[in-house]
Amino acid sequence: MSERKNRQLELMLTPVREKLMKRNVADICRKAGVVFDEDTDDLLVPSLGETVRIRLPEYAVLQDLDMWRHLTLLQYLDTADGTPLSGREIGLGDMRGGLSRGLGFDKDIGLMFARDCREASAEDVARACEALGGRVVPGNADVTAVICYAPRFPITVRFWCGDEEFPPSGKTLVDASAEHYLTLEAAGGACSSTVQAIIRKLTE
Repeated sequence: MSERKNRQLELMLTPVREKLMKRNVADICRKAGVVFDEDTDDLLVPSLGETVRIRLPEYAVLQDLDMWRHLTLLQYLDTADGTPLSGREIGLGDMRGGLSRGLGFDKDIGLMFARDCREASAEDVARACEALGGRVVPGNADVTAVICYAPRFPITVRFWCGDEEFPPSGKTLVDASAEHYLTLEAAGGACSSTVQAIIRKLTE
């Protein structure tokens, strides 16, 4: 990560960490669905097929994550209020206040699929989703997969293969309870990070 991005990340992380350090750890675990490892003083957060370790009391993410994933996982811990998942999927544009920024995220994610998945088959995308801990489920797309971004923040990915006339396309959906776990901006960052992770898996 460049020095400039490091500085930018630290500026955004500092207020979130300060808020978390004032919180009760047991309350965070209960509301966010994460586990505290008493042997290491780490919070264990399942995310994109791995367990992210966050060291207390400073709330330092021990893995080398991309900037937005690093930030949004801490924001998830801060925002989570324990609301049950609804089982109903919505687009980012359907979140509260999403008619402008949410629709922008949806468009950007669609462009990522069209640009970076031109050579990918349905089987390729399904394997990439499964490598991230995703579960392929029936759906009206060539691939529909549910991926755990955080314990109570599943992201549904829908992908349609391209052909000679049309590029591939795709979109992400979140649970209708999403705003109880991430703000609109953070949810957009989470969905973008998930799609970027799928694209990286396609090139491995």
